[in-house]
Amino acid sequence: MNNGRRHPQVVKIRARELRKNGYTHREIAKTLGISKGSAHLWATGIVLTFHQKEAVERRKNQHVYTEQEKQVLRENLRKNVWPRNIKYTRDSLLQLIRTFYKKNGRIPLKREFNMWGEYRRHFQGWNDAIKTAGFEPNQAIFSKRCYACDGHICDSFVEKILDDWLSSKKVLHEKNAPYVGTKMTADFAIGNLRIEYFGLAKEMDGYDEAIKKKRTLCRKEGLRLLEIYPKDLFSSSRGFKKCLGQILRAVRGGTLSFT
Repeated sequence: MNNGRRHPQVVKIRARELRKNGYTHREIAKTLGISKGSAHLWATGIVLTFHQKEAVERRKNQHVYTEQEKQVLRENLRKNVWPRNIKYTRDSLLQLIRTFYKKNGRIPLKREFNMWGEYRRHFQGWNDAIKTAGFEPNQAIFSKRCYACDGHICDSFVEKILDDWLSSKKVLHEKNAPYVGTKMTADFAIGNLRIEYFGLAKEMDGYDEAIKKKRTLCRKEGLRLLEIYPKDLFSSSRGFKKCLGQILRAVRGGTLSFT
């Protein structure tokens, strides 16, 4: 550590001036080419004002990216993949949420980002991050019913996303279409196609049995069945996009396989 005796008095005076102007010890060290310890020593006794402290906090949450880092970030944002080799700050994490919203017209689900640890380190929780970014949090994926843009009642937020997407593509669809002769309904019906989001497969007693019954009903009625599972949506950063593309192909009479 530099003890300061190698530097002329003018450098020490300049360090104190920078501190009075609200510079951090790190910024002083970088500006004058001295050690952080020297900057701290020479600025002893100088107290920052409230506004200067606020400005320091804002700067601390700003990450200065190199051109290479910026290129990686732009490329991964385009692919909807979050790079792991960049140090995230509160501001950069909030910007990811805003960029996702601008690109997709909705706020993301936590499982879509697959980087919960980063948000947990900077925020009280996922919903806290969403609120700080300026949005209202999504309803729980499975809890209260919610309404799609076309007025359809959806049993989960994922269903709402799918319903709103179908509406945006001007695909006429029926919500909660009944299976003939039963009390069971399909999440979506488009002609002879039935789309089911089996979000609780292998998680609830009786749920898997209901899936088997729906498969049997579709075979009996000559209906095409497209089964969607959480892994189809959340196993990769492009899960939703791939799934929606598959739905569109199914609507047009194409393959029903996600593989």
